[in-house]
Amino acid sequence: MRRLLLMKSNLKNTKILVVDDEPVIREMLCAIFREDGYDVMSAEFGKEAIALAKKNDFDAAIIDIKLPDVDGMQVLSNLRKFNPEICVILITAYPSTDSAIKAIEADAYEYIIKPFDIGHVKLVMKRGIRSKKLVSENKKLLLNLEKEKQKLEIILNIGQVLNGILDLEKLSNVIVRQIADVFNADVCSLMFVDKQRDFLTVKAATGLSHAVIKTAKVKIGDSISGWVAEQGEAVLVQNIENDLLFGRNNLPKYKTKSLLCTPLKINNNVLGVINVTDKSRAGKKNFFTNDDLNLLTVTCNYAAIAIENARLYSKVSNLAVTDGLTNLYNQRYLRLRLGLEVMRVRRYHNSLSLVMFDLDYFKRFNDNYGHQAGDKVLFAVAEAIKQNIRNVDIACRYGGEEFVVILPETKLKDAVFVADKIRNTVYSLDFSGGENCVKSKISISGGCAEFRLDMTEDELIMYADKALYKAKHKGKNRICVYSNAIGL
Repeated sequence: MRRLLLMKSNLKNTKILVVDDEPVIREMLCAIFREDGYDVMSAEFGKEAIALAKKNDFDAAIIDIKLPDVDGMQVLSNLRKFNPEICVILITAYPSTDSAIKAIEADAYEYIIKPFDIGHVKLVMKRGIRSKKLVSENKKLLLNLEKEKQKLEIILNIGQVLNGILDLEKLSNVIVRQIADVFNADVCSLMFVDKQRDFLTVKAATGLSHAVIKTAKVKIGDSISGWVAEQGEAVLVQNIENDLLFGRNNLPKYKTKSLLCTPLKINNNVLGVINVTDKSRAGKKNFFTNDDLNLLTVTCNYAAIAIENARLYSKVSNLAVTDGLTNLYNQRYLRLRLGLEVMRVRRYHNSLSLVMFDLDYFKRFNDNYGHQAGDKVLFAVAEAIKQNIRNVDIACRYGGEEFVVILPETKLKDAVFVADKIRNTVYSLDFSGGENCVKSKISISGGCAEFRLDMTEDELIMYADKALYKAKHKGKNRICVYSNAIGL
């Protein structure tokens, strides 16, 4: 009994249109279909039926071919304009080969001759509606499959593009461009969590000003992107002004009120977030959907893997050219870069200077306070060097307690100025050593040399080393220069 009631309840949502000019037949058909639980409407004339079809989405129609005003075939044709998938059964008291052929050509589900058997009509209608629903469901399934296929193709294409890029800067820019293109968004940004895991900063973006990219900073937990970074959950906002969690007035810089924000995660570790706003595609909805959110989430999984790979590649590459203790470049990289800088000088006749430093009495410090304290000194000296040079300068750990700084486009007198700033900074530091944490001063000596066209790279290093030896010999904690005119 419950099953029967459930079936009748479902049929209430199935609409049938009965079109016949004979009142007895029309009322009889309406009665038998209502008895089966269908939602039934009727029309005596063809034009009346067409008017009803404009306002109602009928699942099926049973139409008399011969009507007083409009031919039943014409009514069928008009109904198909409003609903191409409608199931149409044609009935007639005047059967002919011609009308049967027309019914077939019009794709009528069935052609029934009056007088008809009520049981047969009910069965035909039931099968017709079921067939119509199956066709409709199959079409939806095919449409969904096509959408999923398109998503997979998009994801695979993005994955192939991203996996071939190991430079993090380039990768970040490609990610935002790809996502902006896929989602037809005017604005897309990639933000990374900083080392202290306090803030998000913009790594790459499209649709934002250079000033915003450089200065934007969001505290973890604040605003939408901060919340996503903290919770590790994706967010879809269709209208920011009435969103229950993040509702606020739409900012003037955004054209639309909809946005997506998705975390970039590796093993539940949030690397950053992707923000997508201002969806703008001609003739389409300008708000994001759950399908968009799902697609972006999968895309971000690929992006996160690519970012992690790029970071690991960068770490491995840095291990080959950097010193593990001080994070300065190593001697291998020094030789490589010095060769490139010398080539540049020979081509463009720019200035080039080199400074070599050595810590004073460092062995004594190590013997007194131990190598762990000595490592802290080396790291602090490296930081002092980095604080006093430009981005274009190259600081290296040459070996032991020796450091070298390459100064492109720098004359000797300017190199001496930089070297002395570094010496003063180092001497201003207080280092603790020993069980009693005794404060100790460390000094540093330096030698400067300027490259000449008749020199080799090795000679430039040798002359800076000679100047350093002179500084040591004169009492340490000073800067000396190598001069071509006076030798030293």
